[in-house]
Amino acid sequence: MSYKKMFLVTTANQKFWNFDEPIIFLGEWCKIYSQRHAWSKLSSETLSYYGLDRRKFYQDYIYSMKIYERLLVHLSKELNKIHGSDHSLKYWRIVVGPWLLYFTMILLDRYRSICFAEESGKVKNTWITPEFPKWCLFNDFEEFHFNYTEDDYNHCLFSQVIKFSTKIPWETIGGTGFSNIGAYQNFKSNKASTSSLISLAKIFSRFIPNSLQSLVVVDQSYIKPFDLIKLQSAMKMMPCPYRPSIEIDQVNVDWEMRRGIKLPANPAEDSFESILKKCVPLQIPKVHVEGYATMTQRALEVYPKRTKVILTSIAQKINEGFKLWAATQVEKGAKLVITQHGGHVGDALWSVDDDHDVSIADRYFTWGWTHRNESKVVPMPSSMLASKGSCIQDPKGSIVCVTSSFPRYTAQKFSVPDGPVALETYKLQEKFLKNVSFAVSKHLVFRLFKFSGWEEDIRWRDSKACPNIYKGRKSLRSHFKESRMCVCFYNGTPFLESFSANYPTLLCWDPKYNELNELARPHFDLLRKVGVLHDTPESAASKLNKIYKDPLAWWLSPIVQDAKDKFCDRFARVSEDWSEEWKKELLKLTY
Repeated sequence: MSYKKMFLVTTANQKFWNFDEPIIFLGEWCKIYSQRHAWSKLSSETLSYYGLDRRKFYQDYIYSMKIYERLLVHLSKELNKIHGSDHSLKYWRIVVGPWLLYFTMILLDRYRSICFAEESGKVKNTWITPEFPKWCLFNDFEEFHFNYTEDDYNHCLFSQVIKFSTKIPWETIGGTGFSNIGAYQNFKSNKASTSSLISLAKIFSRFIPNSLQSLVVVDQSYIKPFDLIKLQSAMKMMPCPYRPSIEIDQVNVDWEMRRGIKLPANPAEDSFESILKKCVPLQIPKVHVEGYATMTQRALEVYPKRTKVILTSIAQKINEGFKLWAATQVEKGAKLVITQHGGHVGDALWSVDDDHDVSIADRYFTWGWTHRNESKVVPMPSSMLASKGSCIQDPKGSIVCVTSSFPRYTAQKFSVPDGPVALETYKLQEKFLKNVSFAVSKHLVFRLFKFSGWEEDIRWRDSKACPNIYKGRKSLRSHFKESRMCVCFYNGTPFLESFSANYPTLLCWDPKYNELNELARPHFDLLRKVGVLHDTPESAASKLNKIYKDPLAWWLSPIVQDAKDKFCDRFARVSEDWSEEWKKELLKLTY
């Protein structure tokens, strides 16, 4: 079948749009809602997202994990060679693994989208960036993580895929055409603003004698400072709730050094793996190449010389200095303990963070769940949830609806409605609003997610089902206290907080885009059975219409309480003596 050929637009950066020809948008991410005046009247078509086929999407996750494992072996050898070192595969898994995992999955997603466009037979040509810009070569994982959802970086990724795959005719456009250069630095400056007391505490940590922290070193644990001080004191350690940050220098790109990274071709490799191997030396963060020696030296100077146990929740992913130090300590025999820090962990059908954290940890503390045939996964009470306690609702208050938002560009991190699939969640919420009674609708308050990838606030304003949108800054717990109940539209931390606080909660999301693993399904099925979890907006609305006048009576019924308690024991376990349990488990690892 022949089609009318169109110009391919890959991102929302309009400097790479050809307005003189009919346009085919690679995906919904190209069409920023607040800029609809620029694209709504164009002669255009939008390709459907290949990731809507969730079976193939999951298969891609499995495929990318296999490629990652093969590539990590080769990359580790190359990094040892250019740095004159002899570190183990586990060392490099800790240090470079988070970036390589994310980059592999992100590039695969972009590659699949380009293949989908080529297979449509509708693409005439497109404009690409001829060379990979230096500003796209990031310092570290955090800078990469900030940019992988940005239009400019994604245009560069699509350009690389198109150039290396030769699937689509292309032309190069002179000049950068980029607009978000420097955005990360502004983000970093805002993030770095901390109180003077915390800054002093970070400085103080550098002068604690090694003998007083040789048992357990804690960094970015998600344990509240006061609770952490109690835990450290109980283990007869010098309290240290904060660790210093290690700044990464802006270093020049050493292309000769990068050309020394030779990733051998595999006779059986496909087109994507070949493209990935070309892109990795170009894009691996500078902290792993040009800045490696300096950063390693600083990390070893700032952190303790020796310890038996290392405890963290997120530093193993975003903190480059920590990763370099921790990897060195692990090679010396230290035990790495990683703790769960949020929801939708341990229950997802696929999760890159779960898989990576369990692979590098000697112990992984969960909020109750276990991993089949994985003894290092240890169920423990949650320090985060235990510190919050119960929450009393206001019987005459509003009904707070908790929503999420996902980036316009998919990263395939875990089984959620990521990327363009997020629009399906928005449609689900619209249907929910159309099905609640008028009496209920007057009480609804939508609490939108802080980071709005799809500009839901503007979309709701234009919607016929426009709800009351909360625009303040109060905490979720404060919002609970002035509300009668909560309706949560995504599988995440908020409903675990409400469950552990024994707060009336209704759940609604599409299981098609929130896939669960086989060990988790029975526990969620129990919530469905008692009417807490609903798979359709119509069912959730119907339930809310019946219980909204006195949700606490429904919530405190024996059948709902029993289901909630059993679920919490698996996914939101709390204990008043959580610190004592943690102390015992941590001290076991020091013997």
